[in-house]
Amino acid sequence: MKKIILLFVLAAFVASQSAFAKKKKVDYDSEVQQSEKEEREKSEKKSAAKERKIYRFGKDYAVQKGLVRMETVRESGAVLFYVVNGKRVYPAVETSGYGQSSYVSFYLGGKEYRLNKKGIVSYHYDIDDNSITETFTVKGVAELVAKYEISKMDPKAEKENSILVSYSFKNLTGKTRVFVLKSVYNLCLGENRKAHYSSALKSDISGEYVAFPSKEESWIISSDSQNAVEVILFGKGVTPAKKAVLANKDVIEMSNPSTSFTPGNSFDSIMSYNNSSLALYWDAVELDDEESVDYSYKINFSVSDFQNSGKGVPVVTEKTEPENDAEEGAENNGEKKDELPPDQLKGEIDYIDPSKLNEEYVQQLINHINSLEQSDPSLNRMKIQQLQTEVDEVLQVLRSHK
Repeated sequence: MKKIILLFVLAAFVASQSAFAKKKKVDYDSEVQQSEKEEREKSEKKSAAKERKIYRFGKDYAVQKGLVRMETVRESGAVLFYVVNGKRVYPAVETSGYGQSSYVSFYLGGKEYRLNKKGIVSYHYDIDDNSITETFTVKGVAELVAKYEISKMDPKAEKENSILVSYSFKNLTGKTRVFVLKSVYNLCLGENRKAHYSSALKSDISGEYVAFPSKEESWIISSDSQNAVEVILFGKGVTPAKKAVLANKDVIEMSNPSTSFTPGNSFDSIMSYNNSSLALYWDAVELDDEESVDYSYKINFSVSDFQNSGKGVPVVTEKTEPENDAEEGAENNGEKKDELPPDQLKGEIDYIDPSKLNEEYVQQLINHINSLEQSDPSLNRMKIQQLQTEVDEVLQVLRSHK
C-alpha cells in the first residue's frame, strides 16, 4: 500500500514538473514573440519616418508637401508658412521675432487674449505627415484648436498648393459669454512692390484697405515677382469673416473689432516701416459654457507668373524649376531652420514711392536696421536684408539725380 501511495505521489510530482516546464516554455516563447513584435513595430516606425516630409529643428518641426511648407516655432507658439519654389523656400509671413506678429486672438469683455507665448497661454502641437494641429488653452476662459492641413486647390493638381485652416473655439468660463475671433498674418511677399496686395475688387492696394468678404470680394493676394499666397475670404468650405483689414502691423496689433480704418493710410508707423498685416475679424458669437463654434478658410500658394482665374484660385502659367525639385525642397541636415541661403533672403525692389526719395527716409531705414541688429540679428535677418536692399535702391536713385 505504501508503495502504491509513493508511486502516486511520484507520478503527481513528475506531472507537475512537466506542466511547470511547459508553462515556462510557453511564457518564454510569449516573451520572445512580444520582443520580436516590438522590434518589428520600432523598425516599421523608423521606415515610415524616413518617408515622411516632417523635419525636426531642435524642438521645432516642419511639414512640407508640393508648394507648401509649414514650420512650428515653440518659442512663440507660431506656425510659419513658406512657398516652395523649386529648391528654394520663400517666407510668406514675417519670420523675425519668432513669428509672433502672426497670431490668433479673441476678445472677451473688451479684453484681447493673444494666443501665443506673449499672451501667456498654454499650448501644444500635434504633427503628422499632412498637418500641424495646435491647441491653445486659457485656463478658465477658452480653448482654441487650430489645424493647418496641406491639400490641393483642385484634386487634379499635380502638387499640393493650399492650406485648409480650421479653428474650433470653446467657451470655458462657466457662463454664457460673447466672443470675437481674430486671425492675423504679417504677410511679406508684396512689401517691396508697388502693389503690396490685390483683391477681387481692387488690383492695386498699397495702403490701408478694408474688405467685406462676399461673392464679389472673395480673395486677397500677397505676391512678389515669383511667388504668391492668396487668402480665400468667401466660397465653399470658408466661414466668411465680418471684415478683412490690411494695415500697418502695429496698427493691427492695437486695433479691436470696432476700430475704424482709413483707406489709403500708409503701411508705415513710427516703429515699423513698410510693414503690413492682414487681420480677419469674425462676427461676435454668444456661447454657453462648454459650447464650441467652428471656423475655416483657405490659403493658396503659387509660383512663377501668377495670375488669377477670377474665382479666387491662383493659376500657374509657367514653371521655372523641374517638377521634382519642389518635393526635394528643404531637406535639412541638422541646420537651424532660419538659416536660409542669402540669395533666398535678398529683397526685391521694383518700385519706390517718390515721397521716400530723400535722405531723411534713408536715415529712418538705417535707424531701423540698427535697432533690429541690436535686438537680435539672427531673428531679424530677413527684415534687415530687405531694409538694406531698400537703402541701396533709394541711394542709387538719389545718386543718379545729382
